[in-house]
Amino acid sequence: MITEYIFIVFLIILGLAIMRFGIFQIRKFKEGKTKIRKKLTEQIGFLFFFIIIVGLIIYSVNDLLFGN
Repeated sequence: MITEYIFIVFLIILGLAIMRFGIFQIRKFKEGKTKIRKKLTEQIGFLFFFIIIVGLIIYSVNDLLFGN
């Protein structure tokens, strides 16, 4: 039971760290320090990765708050 909570907290922290890394990348892009490649496959891959991270955060918070 305690290991479930530790795992859930780990997923939340990991998701927040990845989102923080994304915020740094967005700031660099706005400042013009990062160039975005216009390849469609890279954009789809990034979107897929972002959806997975958001899903893991929602799943973890939901299980932590409303789990049995």
